[in-house]
Amino acid sequence: MKLGALLEWWRQRRARAQAAAWLTRMGRGLTPGRQRALEHWLTSAINAKEFSELRSILDVAAELRGPLRTALIATVPERPRRVPLGRGTRWLAAATATAVMAAASAGGLWLWNGGYLPRTYQTGVGQMHSVVLPDGSMAYLNTNTELRWVGSPDDRRVELLRGEAFFEVVHDPTRPFRILLAHSEVEVLGTRFDVYRKRNGKVLVTVVSGTVSVEGLGAGAGDRPSWMRRLTANEQIEYSSVGLIADVHAASALNAIRWRQGIIETRGEPLAKFVSNLSRYTSQRIVIADPRAAQMLIGGAFSVRNVNATLERIARIEPITVTHQDGQLILGYRSNPQRPRGVPR
Repeated sequence: MKLGALLEWWRQRRARAQAAAWLTRMGRGLTPGRQRALEHWLTSAINAKEFSELRSILDVAAELRGPLRTALIATVPERPRRVPLGRGTRWLAAATATAVMAAASAGGLWLWNGGYLPRTYQTGVGQMHSVVLPDGSMAYLNTNTELRWVGSPDDRRVELLRGEAFFEVVHDPTRPFRILLAHSEVEVLGTRFDVYRKRNGKVLVTVVSGTVSVEGLGAGAGDRPSWMRRLTANEQIEYSSVGLIADVHAASALNAIRWRQGIIETRGEPLAKFVSNLSRYTSQRIVIADPRAAQMLIGGAFSVRNVNATLERIARIEPITVTHQDGQLILGYRSNPQRPRGVPR
């Protein structure tokens, strides 16, 4: 074997082992530092290729049943070997990746479209989850979200069926990344942005960095856009199937994505609007029984990880009451409130 071919074989083998290590690490959760390290590692074409192919194969293997699955499990070595993972090392049964590929081939499994399988990612109410898409881009799913990869090696494309997702797209000028929604499409080359498809059909797009193109497609208009806007960092747009609701405007992008830390922040918005957002994170129905409470202005940063505790916290500083009734949270208005000392109105 010539030196060049040998070097290429070694690089591919090393990238595959590191891809397996990253997938194992992702299963335990990535810290922000590790997420940035993964993004940097995926900027290498060979790394991104091995990562996406191995991820697709593992997705198939996870759904295997019967003798093939038993044979796959039996091939996993008892002792892991050491695999370099950027800075430092991680212990991993890296041979598992090879075993998965061998078992899949033996069973006659063929991956559709060069290893890019269609795949759906979902979160339940109150859940958040991060995923790596087949092209190496990261997607962070907010509560009650459904995202589907429908792309190929030459066409990076996902559908946001419901909910909200924050994307960190791997830069590739030859392959734009597209997000399909009802009557609209979002296109980028490589950037960080948030897309929220609301239950009422409205869509909110917020850009953290880079440039995003948003096209509105009228019903029956085919691929011809009825309108198009470009957004850059700290810009936002809101629209529906009938057109623009709020044209491109300045916005605090970091505030818009604080849900990734389990926080929603409001700056003097009516309680009714705040509750509408907060209710996304609980299966309990929240009812505002008194219109005076609905009009109260709420400001501050609040946790979405415990909705009951958040409402109780608001009730301690604002004249509202929280009552649990028939599986619902009823918010009322407290007349003649006695506000604790030192708490501003």
